[in-house]
Amino acid sequence: MDKKQTNLTVVYYNQSFGFMIVPYAIERNMKCRIAIEPTIILPTKISQDELGNAVKNVIKIAANAPEVDIENDVNEFWKKTKYKGFRGFSNHFQSININQCENLLRIEKWVSTAQKGYVKDSAQKTTEISAKISDSELGAIIKNVFHREN
Repeated sequence: MDKKQTNLTVVYYNQSFGFMIVPYAIERNMKCRIAIEPTIILPTKISQDELGNAVKNVIKIAANAPEVDIENDVNEFWKKTKYKGFRGFSNHFQSININQCENLLRIEKWVSTAQKGYVKDSAQKTTEISAKISDSELGAIIKNVFHREN
């Protein structure tokens, strides 16, 4: 049986900066996922409805993204902050991966590691919801995952 292809959107959060919503595409040669433009930046105090709507729009971008070449479409989204490298950025921003497969969204919190990257937070349960969820409900879930105590 063929494994269903999912698309990936990542939401990064820092209490003083706000939210960064980043679509990912498949790299043509290595078949890995890479961040693509546009990166959407939203303030911390954004409404649940506006956050959910922005995330859904970026999910659509990721779902419709063609394969890309890493040399041509590098998205260094972390440089839109005060951090010039991904290592510094990952120490200060929380991360949620949102994978969409057909009509299901799978939301997983990722945590920064000593190697200065992110891995799935095994202490957090994966949230699976319908992709038809309202903008407000999706925004509330995302905010809750970021504010949940470990």
